[in-house]
Amino acid sequence: MSVSVRTKRVTAPFCKESRAGLRCAGESSCVGDCGASTCLSTQVHAFLETAGRRTPSVASNGDGSEGDATDPNESLEEGGASDDRDRAAMKTVRDLMFPALDPDPFRRRLATDVSRAAEALAWLRSDGGESAYRQAVMARLRATGYNAGICKARWDASGGLAAGSYEFIDVVEAAERAGQGKGRRHIVDLDFAAEFEVARATEGYKAVVAALPRVAVAGEESVRRVVREVADAARRSLRTQGLHVPPWRKSRYMLAKWLGPQRRTTSTIPLAALRGESKCREYNRFQAAPAPRGGDAHYRAVGFSAAPLPTARTR
Repeated sequence: MSVSVRTKRVTAPFCKESRAGLRCAGESSCVGDCGASTCLSTQVHAFLETAGRRTPSVASNGDGSEGDATDPNESLEEGGASDDRDRAAMKTVRDLMFPALDPDPFRRRLATDVSRAAEALAWLRSDGGESAYRQAVMARLRATGYNAGICKARWDASGGLAAGSYEFIDVVEAAERAGQGKGRRHIVDLDFAAEFEVARATEGYKAVVAALPRVAVAGEESVRRVVREVADAARRSLRTQGLHVPPWRKSRYMLAKWLGPQRRTTSTIPLAALRGESKCREYNRFQAAPAPRGGDAHYRAVGFSAAPLPTARTR
């Protein structure tokens, strides 16, 4: 009787399945031939091994985002394997952002015009700031005939996603030209590569970022794939250096910048925001640009309260 009570007290913390394993073959307690202490020690060891195998091999960071889960093999990954993954990411980035045989003539022409506008208005970066520079490029694209606008993305913190905001330009191709039911959207970012910089980057990750264009012109799906590839490479780089992945470098946060809730506007900055009369006259040539015909897209405000967009003033 004393042996049964003692065995019950010792095995109480274990699950029913494991307690059943503490019995030898038959119904008698494990006393005698096998030795009670030896058998119990063996079964406890087996229980701990079983519990260890039940631990999930991939742990979530709690934000429900793709590509943000921890890969237990990543910290043990050999340098050669990590380099191979970085080289594959670099190739994907180049193929998507600099296609050798780009089948989209609209994107090719847009990329050329964006490059020219960005170079011609680069002085605004220091004189008027990033916002003025972005709006000036947008205004010039509209003057050239593109349906361009400023997209202001903003999202709240939820489910492990940190709150944030971001601005970029988009250009919507006319539906009839795109051959689709609605206009095809192209994302234009004037400082794309800078958004992926991380602390103490590995050489492999530096090569991935170097493959990114500073001025990006790409479709939504291409941006989605590139962001995921580079965010994964950033995670590997940070963990290789023993650093945690900050919330603003997780793929879910990065994707929200270009593909999250946003509001689109074609308003331009007032001339008083610029310095230098001659430069104001140069900028003014693009302020009263008419809206292009046949390709205007009306975006519904997503994630914001319904409010009329401000109208541009003309003098």
